[in-house]
Order: sequence, then structure tokens, then C-alpha cells
Amino acid sequence: MKHIQFILFFLTISYSFSQDPVFTQFYNVPESMNPAFAGGSGGSEIGVLNRTQWPGLDYSLNSQFFYFDSYIDRYNSGIEITILNQLETVTRYNFTQINLNYSYRVQISRDWWFYPAISVGMGNKDYAFNNLVLEDQIIINEGIINFDSADPFLLNKNARFLDIGAGFLVFNEFLWLGGSYKHLNRPNVSFQDEGKNLLDGFLSIHGGYKIPFSSMYSNTEYNLYFNLNYMRQSNYDRIDIGSKMQIDDFTFGAFATLAPTSIDDKSHKLTSVNFITNFDYRQFSFGYSYDLNVSSLQNTKGVFEISVSYKFDSIFGNDNPIPCGCK
Repeated sequence: MKHIQFILFFLTISYSFSQDPVFTQFYNVPESMNPAFAGGSGGSEIGVLNRTQWPGLDYSLNSQFFYFDSYIDRYNSGIEITILNQLETVTRYNFTQINLNYSYRVQISRDWWFYPAISVGMGNKDYAFNNLVLEDQIIINEGIINFDSADPFLLNKNARFLDIGAGFLVFNEFLWLGGSYKHLNRPNVSFQDEGKNLLDGFLSIHGGYKIPFSSMYSNTEYNLYFNLNYMRQSNYDRIDIGSKMQIDDFTFGAFATLAPTSIDDKSHKLTSVNFITNFDYRQFSFGYSYDLNVSSLQNTKGVFEISVSYKFDSIFGNDNPIPCGCK
């Protein structure tokens, strides 16, 4: 039938891309999960992260995240611009979203702070239907494939939508807890003009605890961190939990990725073990992580992430950064 390839393609992308991209280095780019981190560096910060997922397969996903944020001392506020991009290498499916985040700083006691936040963005999903070969493009007698097709589905390859989210962050010098909810307005991401495909909300609960170690005989700074990040969208959830050790400008650690909710009888609870490392040089920070798959995706060569960020003084006025090590 004429639409067999289209139907198979549509089912594939509906299953693969119904979930938002997530990052192993959520501790390096907390802006990707919660707008309340806007302005959390106390000055200004710019950064980028690249994620390469399953390079061992013919099918792979590449994601990039860029952010710029700044603290505005006069208004006790943080502002931030983020850009998220995801590309599937076979079908050429592409997802891009630009968000503007705003957070407000509230001191609730001598040691505790509260940052409520809101996020507004525009998203675009390109299903790349022009990569399909439909029946009316195949000219069997001549042995060629025609570039043009009369299929009306090819005319609706983009889905643009408004996206609204919110979040909060509570912290003191050693402890932090945050939460966010993306897609509050349930945007319609259907590629058909009259279609309806509402994007499911994305919930994230995250936190961490810092244990400082000091010694009167050494100037070396030691900090031990425990972090977790729980995410849920539709019927799928995930939790990253682990710890990292900071010794001056060098940090190393490991996280486990768990799937608490079983989708079927073959679902794995432990899906990967993630090894992380960071190195700070002056105002730069470099991060690298590798996810070692322990589920049925063992032969995919895992997931790689590389991040770079740079912190500098804000032209709007500086303040102390979040002290618990989550930004």
C-alpha cells in the first residue's frame, strides 16, 4: 500500500521521540531540568553540552544543549536563554526548542533560600518526511525513483508549538531540593493541521547533599556530593542516583540509572552505570561522562557526554552563587 512506509516511519518516531531528551550530566547543566537555576551562578555563565547516544548502532541520537544565564542584583532575579537540539541520524528527525527562563530569589531564613521560576519557549519538530520513499515515487518500468510525490503528508513535516513550564529550588549551604514540570500547557505536536497529539507533562524531582572535608594540615579542598534526579513522563520514569568526590579542581564519581516502573516483563530495573569526571581551570569547567549500558542495549557502545562552561562577572551586578554545589 501507498502509506505502508509512512505508517512504519510514523510509528517509529512516535515511540522513539515521545519522551524529552535527558542528560546524564544534569549536575553540570541543571538548567536543562529546572528553570529555577537561572542566575544561580551569582554572575553570568555560558555553557554547552553534547550527548552522543548509541553510536554502536546504525540508529543513533545526538543532542545538544546551550545556555546563557545571568543574575540581576537590582531585581533579585535570574534570567536565562536555553537552546535544545536533538537529531536522529537515520530518519533525520530533528527537534529544536528555545526557552526563556526567569527565577526570583527569596530569602526565607538566615540559612535558607527559595527560587521560584517560570519558563516560556517555542519548539519545532521536523519529521523529515522528505526522506521517505512513497509508492508514487517509484517508477518500476524505468528503474528510477522520482523526487516528487503527490502525497499530502509531505506538506506537513513541521510541528511548531508554545511550551510553558515552571520550577522551584530550595537550598542552604549543604542541601538542595528542586522540582520542575515541563509542558504545563500540553502543547499539540501533531504534524497534521487538524490532528491532535498533546505532549505529556515532564516531572522532575532532584536534590543533593554536600559533605565538606577540611584539614588543618592541608589547603586542599575536599567535598563529597550525593545527588539524585527523578524524572517521569507518561508511563516512563527514570532515576539517576550517585555520588561524586571533589578534590580541588578535579571531580570524579559514578551514578546508577534505574527504571522504577516496569513497562513489560522484560524491563530492566538497572539500565546503566554512569562514570563522570570534571575538571575546572580558572573560570572554565570541563565535564565528561560515559554511560555503560547493562540492559539489552549492551552492544550500543553506550552514551557519551562532553560539556564546557565559562563563568564571568555579570554586567547586571553580582551576588553569591548557590553554595551547595548544585550550580
